[in-house]
Amino acid sequence: MTMMGYRLGRRGFLTGMLGMSSLPLLGSLPAPAQDHAVRVFGWGDGAYYKSLLDAFNKVSGNKASYEGVPFADLQNTIVQRFRTGNSGIDVFLVDPTYIPTFSKLGILADLTSAFEEKSKGKLFPSDIKGASYNGKMLTMPMDESTQLLFFNKGLLAKAGVEAPGVSPDARLTWDKVIELAKKVQAAGAETGFGFEQVDRYYQLQVLPESLGGGPGVKGDDLLTVDVANDAWLQAGKWYGSIFADGVASRGPTKSQEMRDLFKAGRLAFLVGGPWGIAEFDAVDGLDYAAAPHPYFAGGKAVTPSEGFHLGMAADTKNVDKALTFLNYAGLEKDGAVIAAASSGLSANIEATAEVLSHIPEKNQNLKGVDILMQYELANTAIRRPRTLGYLQLEELVTRAWSDIRNGNDAAQTFTQLQSELERSFKRIKD
Repeated sequence: MTMMGYRLGRRGFLTGMLGMSSLPLLGSLPAPAQDHAVRVFGWGDGAYYKSLLDAFNKVSGNKASYEGVPFADLQNTIVQRFRTGNSGIDVFLVDPTYIPTFSKLGILADLTSAFEEKSKGKLFPSDIKGASYNGKMLTMPMDESTQLLFFNKGLLAKAGVEAPGVSPDARLTWDKVIELAKKVQAAGAETGFGFEQVDRYYQLQVLPESLGGGPGVKGDDLLTVDVANDAWLQAGKWYGSIFADGVASRGPTKSQEMRDLFKAGRLAFLVGGPWGIAEFDAVDGLDYAAAPHPYFAGGKAVTPSEGFHLGMAADTKNVDKALTFLNYAGLEKDGAVIAAASSGLSANIEATAEVLSHIPEKNQNLKGVDILMQYELANTAIRRPRTLGYLQLEELVTRAWSDIRNGNDAAQTFTQLQSELERSFKRIKD
């Protein structure tokens, strides 16, 4: 499961975080230790991570068991399990945006001495930074993600539009992409351009960031709201214009719908994640390729990133084996390659290089895409802000983008968003 699919019940999580005793405990009771097995906690039945656990058991001679809950209940359940004083967890999946919250609750063990130095040169720098909070490395990055500009070669050729190059030096500006998309649309394409994640924070954070507007929060604690600056307003105005012009459609709103539109040959340009490549390759006759993620003229190139991390439980009595598991899944190439099979990309530099090398082998149109994604992860990747207010930030910013997509004025929408977030963050500060 990629981060793109993640959604959390806000009320349930906040109730759990505040320690309301009336909230029923989700999931099963702490699992008993199995000959001191490393107890890994996550979502689902463990099918995504079975190969990793099996390989770890074989290579290390240790045992790793898995326990999971429904995906939407993951963070809430983690909080509640640690409320008992005996979580029954050694290692658990962590959405890195919750590192500040989990740090405040004291449920993450400090990994600084074990891994901070060892991670350098093995993990992408942005991932190491993303695993750190208040000067401590608190998680082991595992999954990764990035975004590409996919395009339908047949539709572009029909319109006489030259296909964009795959080199980072050939990166197009947003205005150029929309100009080309309109030409392709005029030549018969149903839709010129689309974002896979139509209004989600993960995908659209890069718009104001490219213009120097920041992630929407600032200050040492990232609890000062900043979503109404000039860059945010400019990005919002541009975003609204592509729907008002009709080059982007207001119709599809779900990621799968956008990928289906592209697979059907009805969409010229799609900004989306590499997890779509396997889907696209499986479509007979779909002649497509990919180019670098666009940026704003005069701004900088930035790309979305991140995926699940692994945390070690602060109350584990199985420290040595838990650290061995984190090392295998994160820092050892073989383990990281296996772990990447669940998401497609790894925070481990060598593992990602190996995984990506197979993409052009399967589709010659994607020659160079592997090198491009490595470049993006090393040079343009940004992470979501590590703020105690991330839950509210994501929810309200996503709603604001949706309102702008549907015709609301960007300046008015972001000014109102600024006020809403300030009221919400005030409760966190108080």
